[in-house]
Amino acid sequence: MPLNKLDNFIKNTEGRILYVSPADLDATDSIDNTGNSLARPFKTIQRAILESARFSYVKGNSNDLIEKTTILLMPGEHIVDNRPGFYIKNTGGQARVISRSGANTAAQTTLNLDLNTNFDLTQEDNILYKFNSVNGGVIIPRGTSLVGLDLRKTKIRPKYVPNPTDSNVDPSAIFRITGTCYFWQFSIFDGLESGTVYTDPNDFSVNNKSKPLFSHHKLTCLSMPMV
Repeated sequence: MPLNKLDNFIKNTEGRILYVSPADLDATDSIDNTGNSLARPFKTIQRAILESARFSYVKGNSNDLIEKTTILLMPGEHIVDNRPGFYIKNTGGQARVISRSGANTAAQTTLNLDLNTNFDLTQEDNILYKFNSVNGGVIIPRGTSLVGLDLRKTKIRPKYVPNPTDSNVDPSAIFRITGTCYFWQFSIFDGLESGTVYTDPNDFSVNNKSKPLFSHHKLTCLSMPMV
């Protein structure tokens, strides 16, 4: 069977299931990927979350679709950039975003998604963390399920662990959950010891990155969104 025909059998056209497999050869977070095919999954949970929000959106008032999408996580190491995201404000009817450093820019420009968008979680300026809660934590859209294929082998690790010895650094979370979300069959671990994590909510420079060999007691796995 030709691959293009085979793809028709393993693609979910309604967006009911989105696939995430970081180690898959054909996995990509590119904006031209919808992640609803096993043949071309997303690389990151956060990219799948953006697509889940898109699938649930319906133009108009109070008619969005909820309890629509399941994000299926393949076994492997799933890194989550849970740093505090950007603030959003209304300035004269225009949406503006404010970065952690205080830069004020148009949301339509800063949060625009196109073929040149940086989705790479290994880079400090990736766009995915900018959609997070301003208190840290990836926001799970309402009605979204996060389901792993193997409890022990599907591992989630944070990129941001609040400095446990700095009283000026507030506690944070890995995920911020909204209504009717569901979680099943994956394990959440400490930051990856072979790499480094961010430890400060505002300064992402190398001076505030460390090997995660310290206490994670300021980091909650699942929390309600504060903002």
